[in-house]
Amino acid sequence: MKVLLVRHGETDNNATHVFQGYGPVPLNARGRRQATLVAERLCPVRPSTLYSSDILRAHETATIIGHRLQLPVQVCAGLREWNVGAWAGKPTATYTAHLEAVNAHPVTHIPPDGESQLQTQARMIAQMQTFGEQHRGETILCISHGKAIDLFARHILGLDVLATPAYGIANTSVTIFTWQDGVWELVTLNEIRHLETL
Repeated sequence: MKVLLVRHGETDNNATHVFQGYGPVPLNARGRRQATLVAERLCPVRPSTLYSSDILRAHETATIIGHRLQLPVQVCAGLREWNVGAWAGKPTATYTAHLEAVNAHPVTHIPPDGESQLQTQARMIAQMQTFGEQHRGETILCISHGKAIDLFARHILGLDVLATPAYGIANTSVTIFTWQDGVWELVTLNEIRHLETL
């Protein structure tokens, strides 16, 4: 199986570094343009199935892509972003300052009404394993979120989950993995060549 993990398009909260959580935050104009461009990038791949996180910004991205690829969008809660709980709608810098004040690590800390990044990683690993079993020999496309994709990539690369990785996951970037005989391999990380016109 080959799986293409695509981050959703940009939102105003992305641009201003405000946590979105599971809230109904739509794409902004740039995000919709990004989704249109990545849809063109994905046309030659011809995936058999299109999954999306059920959070609005991901589903809106998937709808734009699905229209171009003529694929229905299948909602999958396993592809959701890290749940920041009560911190949704607040600046990320404020959260960082809070963690420093209480001497907590961002990966292991559980925000009120949320989940730790370790829990997000475990959810993504389990979901990808399920896809691997369900779609043997296929190419599938999944629209997810930056932190969720990053945490899965760290797992596959064998990186220390507590350390900040030397890469980012940009809006509508394409990250590709293959799965064969129970073994994952990273093929492409954070590819954004389709965004050059922006």
